[in-house]
Amino acid sequence: MATQSELTRLLSSITMPCEEGDKLFAAGRFEAAETMYLELARGMVGSNHPLPMTANHPSGGVRANLMGCCAGMAKCMRRKKQIELALAWCEEVNSLYRCEYSHLAEPVYDWIDNHLDIPCTTLYKIRALCLASEIFAELGNSGTAVTRVWAGKTKHFVPVPEAHRTPEVKKLLDTELLTKMMTLHPNPNAPPHKAKLIPGLQVQGSWKRLSVKNLSGPSEGRESFACFIWNSHLYVAGGRRCSLGPFHRDIWKLNLTTLAAWEPLPSYPFALRQTGLFVGWEMVIHNNQAILFTGRPDLDIFDLTTERWSTRPTSFTPTVEDVKAGITDAWAYPGIHQADAAVVYAAKTGKMYVFGGSHGSTMMGCNLFMELDLTTWTWRRLSGQVRAPRVAPDFSCPSPRKSAGAWASVDGKKVYLLFGHYDRAAGKSGEFHQESEAFGHEDFWSFDVQEKKWRRERMSGNPPCSRTELACVYNETWKRVVIFGGYHPTLPTIDITEKAPSFGYSYFADTFLYDPAPARSPSSKTPPPTVTAPKWQQVLTPGFPTYRCQSHLAVDPDTGRTYLFGGWTNNQYIPTHTKVISRSFGDLWELKVDLPGGHLDEADIEEEMRVARAGPWQRCYNCAAAGPWRKCGGSCKGRVFFCGSNVIYYVIVLSPSKRSPCIVRFRAFVSQTRSKIVIEILIL
Repeated sequence: MATQSELTRLLSSITMPCEEGDKLFAAGRFEAAETMYLELARGMVGSNHPLPMTANHPSGGVRANLMGCCAGMAKCMRRKKQIELALAWCEEVNSLYRCEYSHLAEPVYDWIDNHLDIPCTTLYKIRALCLASEIFAELGNSGTAVTRVWAGKTKHFVPVPEAHRTPEVKKLLDTELLTKMMTLHPNPNAPPHKAKLIPGLQVQGSWKRLSVKNLSGPSEGRESFACFIWNSHLYVAGGRRCSLGPFHRDIWKLNLTTLAAWEPLPSYPFALRQTGLFVGWEMVIHNNQAILFTGRPDLDIFDLTTERWSTRPTSFTPTVEDVKAGITDAWAYPGIHQADAAVVYAAKTGKMYVFGGSHGSTMMGCNLFMELDLTTWTWRRLSGQVRAPRVAPDFSCPSPRKSAGAWASVDGKKVYLLFGHYDRAAGKSGEFHQESEAFGHEDFWSFDVQEKKWRRERMSGNPPCSRTELACVYNETWKRVVIFGGYHPTLPTIDITEKAPSFGYSYFADTFLYDPAPARSPSSKTPPPTVTAPKWQQVLTPGFPTYRCQSHLAVDPDTGRTYLFGGWTNNQYIPTHTKVISRSFGDLWELKVDLPGGHLDEADIEEEMRVARAGPWQRCYNCAAAGPWRKCGGSCKGRVFFCGSNVIYYVIVLSPSKRSPCIVRFRAFVSQTRSKIVIEILIL
């Protein structure tokens, strides 16, 4: 019987039939190439198997030749401008490549790279990554565009044998182009998107900063806090000003209708020695009560009608399987403090779910998944372990992590988990898998509550890139999940002008929607595989809040409006006058989108393209470039900004069409970014 290495060498010596399709495509015979790719792929999987598979399809398989055909089909679809279908074929290559892991004799964690020593599989994988990157860049999704190429470079080029680094692979992974892509996301100097949007992949939106009349309390800035909306009031509890403090145990509310002032409420009354810091906790609303899970078996409850605190005991009885998962006492979480877990509430079923986070035995993160029945106040473990063992037990559930995004389906039958990070640099003595930097997860999972089974989902459509500490919420009015911002622990940010420092990490300020159940009506313009699949869309906005992580999105269930509050970033990452190591935010924003109930009709998109802030910078009214520009000194009273000096003149002229004189305003503007003089004439 041949060994695995002998089989690998044999496979690598075989000429893949899909390469004949590559030759046809290179010769300009595009239709013939498309036909060959598709016929070969159908021959391998059968005529009844959908290709590319949709995000909700249950099966899949691996063959290097099939990967080559899918990569070829992606090229054909892009040439025909069927962008959504081209991305679906690229994702098919990614899914096929990932299937290698499920066939390993010994499971491995996500942060351990594993490569089948067949050079053509590396080529097809990198082809698909780079093609997808080009498409995402054209769509304005710069974060996902750069992470696709970055993954090709760091995961599929550097660690592989030299035989895999063919001239074509090296050409695809253009180092100079990759460096130029490692900018801010979104890039503030990219011109506002004016082209017609692709409905399945993009949504028009608007971010508006809201002004609280009397600033106090959380307005000074918060990170690692709890946040929710009840009765059209925004609540903010706990957290800290920065990593060095001060550390808060207070709770405030803001009337979202009047925006008059932050009102203080009774502070968290329990002793620090009993609970630990009020940092990295979440609160969920159940029966007009805000329930706070701290990692203790007792829940702390803030009654929203009486505005009083209380404590509620819960029960947990470990099973034999729970003991095997590392639960040694009558409670699942070691120590008194648990933080940075994904906490989800399913209103339909009255259940609360907790995934991952840190606790007394690990600061790196775990994959313990717990369910609390809020009717009986009893816990049960659904999957995962207290602390990551040396060897991954299997591939059946997400890897250990903290600070992931999560939400429940409306019917409560599924719980979704998105991204997060495994903090390998924060390990305790005796913990496995410690390293000098954190690992950012790039996966997306769903848990079927009835079947008690995890499923890895596809990142279909126009998705966000890998990140952690992201803001995430489900808007029932829009029937969409909304995510904003976040942080990537290893994706570099490079300033090619060398005017600012470069960083080994990235903060984000982009916005995305996830549609779990899009319209299923067929369309002649939309390829069938993309009609029924759940998908991601990017929200394109003229302006956006500053790059940050640990902010909170919250939805007002009474109005359907979506709000963003707080978060933080490194104080060198953006312009700031502070000297502390991090800068926290106390600003409040509202997101409006072009969906039913999205209130986009209240926004003036054309005007925002000239005046909306691009993160911490103002846009030039003339050329839309972002920077520390000067306020206009004219009749707009400083509402707009310019990137150069400008002079405003008023003259009285006689209009041939009017009997009385009219006033004409001339603005002579010298543009620093365009090197030209612009004359703006407005009839007043």
